[in-house]
This record gives sequence, structure tokens and C-alpha cells, in this order.
Amino acid sequence: MLNLDYADFQQSRAVRVMPDWNPGARKGVCPDGQRVIGLAHTGNRGLCTGSWPAATGYVVVRDESHVDTDWASGYTKVQCPPDHYVVGYSVTGAAFSAALCGKSPTALGRTGRTVWFDRGDNRPAGGPGGDFASGHYKGQCTAGEYVAGVAYTGRIGSRKTPDALLCRVV
Repeated sequence: MLNLDYADFQQSRAVRVMPDWNPGARKGVCPDGQRVIGLAHTGNRGLCTGSWPAATGYVVVRDESHVDTDWASGYTKVQCPPDHYVVGYSVTGAAFSAALCGKSPTALGRTGRTVWFDRGDNRPAGGPGGDFASGHYKGQCTAGEYVAGVAYTGRIGSRKTPDALLCRVV
């Protein structure tokens, strides 16, 4: 589990030696060979899982420049480029700030689905990680999927926290 309450929580040795990838934001990054599989709507929590080959490079995504379909209509979307998966994320206060995408050494699937969790938990039954953000709504992809994107809104009454995940089949 990644916890960004008070400070960075970068568990990747490869990322820790990189320059600050989002200055001024608190950053959470999965250990090398793992990926983000779930996020909490509030509380700045993330869940890592998997046993993947280490990423061969990293891209920071702060905008919609890589969005290939409108998978969360009306929401701001941050999406990894093709063949990249979310390995970390950053927040400024409670607001989602950026995704850190790791490049897969092999091609990744492009079909997927949107997992909404702004009004309740949306997690696979018996999925890994248990209640990784107790008291907060959570969204999580299945073990055979990867997180390719995060959606949030800045409309009145929102704190720009994660509302949906783009889960794509590995």
C-alpha cells in the first residue's frame, strides 16, 4: 500500500535515484517490478501488486495528451502512453496531480474498461490487497489488468481526487 499522508512514499529504487519527477507534490511509487492496481477516492492511498518485469523507462503524465478514447466523459483524464502502465502517482494536498507511467518491455493490451469509485467501492471480489484504504471508496483493476489512466473532476464541490480508473487487459 502507498500512503501519501505526510511525505513521499517512493518504494522503487530506480525512481528514487531519478530527479524529482513532480516538484512540490507528494509522490507514491510501487516497488520495482510492481504496478498500481488500485486507488482510493480520498485519503491519498494506492495499492501495488504484481510481479512484472521492471519498467524500461518512465514518463510523467499531467494532462490529456495521451488520451485515445473518452473513457470518462466530462472528467479530466490522465492516461499513460501505449505500452506503459501506472507505477506511481502524485498529489498536491488531496488533489490528484500526475501519474508516473513505466514502459513495459513487452506490448500491452489496448482494450479495457472504466472502473468508477466516486460513489462506492468498485473492486474485484477476492482481489489482492484487502481493504487498502479503510473508510474510503476504492477502485481496483483485476489481476489480469493494468491501470492505464486516472480520471478526476474539478467541478464545484470536488477536491480533484481520483474518481475512475482506466483498466486495460494485459
